[in-house]
Amino acid sequence: MLLTLIKKEIIQFFRSKSDVIIMLIFPVILIFVMGKSLNGLMGMEKDIFNDKIIYYRVNAPIENEQDLQRFYDFMIHFEKNTNVKFIENSNYNEATRDVNNNKAICFIDIYDNDINYFRNEKKESTESKVFRNLYEQYMKKYTFLQSIYKSNPQQIKNVLDYEIKIFLINEGINAKEVNSFTYYTFAILVLIILYISSLTSTAMYKERFLHTMTRLKVSNTKKINILLSKIALGIIVGVLQIIIVYISSTKFLKVNWGENLPYIFMVLMSLVVFSSVLGIFMSMIFSDQKTAYTVNNILIIIMGFLGGSYVPMCLIKSVRVTSFLAQIMPSYWANISLLGLSYNVQTKYYIISICISLGLSVLMLIIGNLISKLKVGGSFD
Repeated sequence: MLLTLIKKEIIQFFRSKSDVIIMLIFPVILIFVMGKSLNGLMGMEKDIFNDKIIYYRVNAPIENEQDLQRFYDFMIHFEKNTNVKFIENSNYNEATRDVNNNKAICFIDIYDNDINYFRNEKKESTESKVFRNLYEQYMKKYTFLQSIYKSNPQQIKNVLDYEIKIFLINEGINAKEVNSFTYYTFAILVLIILYISSLTSTAMYKERFLHTMTRLKVSNTKKINILLSKIALGIIVGVLQIIIVYISSTKFLKVNWGENLPYIFMVLMSLVVFSSVLGIFMSMIFSDQKTAYTVNNILIIIMGFLGGSYVPMCLIKSVRVTSFLAQIMPSYWANISLLGLSYNVQTKYYIISICISLGLSVLMLIIGNLISKLKVGGSFD
């Protein structure tokens, strides 16, 4: 019976020309348009630190050399991986004036047991926001690694140099291979996968409209089969999306997906499952289809934005609020995982992405089932 239900869902999907165009053809067009139109923006972000200056000052005496060493390590690794220049400047007024006039990104003032970060007082530049975010990430990572490699300080330096490269690739900065087509191939694929939730949600409401659920219950078909058939529909559509985008991006846009295709596929498929379940979850908690459609689309827009599908990731991470919100979104982890994997950067982000997507899927099914049972009769109808 389950196979019959899945077959019915597939037939209904391909009968709808609009669904086929939006879910399978539109992604390729959108990748081309976004990649072409925002190529200049991505180029700007890649070279955002070219010939930029960062002032710093060390105020003696420094008894706690740990913080000072941490800053020097950051400076060495950052200069090595970007074209930014760190210049020591003991004149506080001159340094802050240049920062306020956007002649320098920032002024880092180092005291014993304290580091002051001075930025433009009126309007902080984009490169300053991006640098500040990277600087904060590095410092947090340094403290964590220091507790692990106490007996091997050299290992810290090797790991942190690698971490800087990871940060820059994830932000889409200063990596020669990162271009708009590469970035938006994954960003738009993540976005369009999220729209599978609209497909599965609509399919659930169709069952109500046609009273199929009632008839199927009479014929002893379990509720779980209906849910599985919708998830299967989402998975099949997701697989088709991935295959079409992979072929078109590699053949026509010359995008290199790297050597980690199995991991990339796992990340994408876990996101497909999440999106499929999200649509079912919407139908479980909202009786009105229009309300579910509106809420679902708002969520997709938010997840797409925070996941870097509309603007480069470095702009999202440059603002504290959006940077925090992004890290609780499955779309964010999927996007940075795909970028890292495509450039053969070995991180654990793909594991985090898979766990978040599948974990949220299970949570939504549990909560949705509890809510549906609280409704009158515990039924879809």
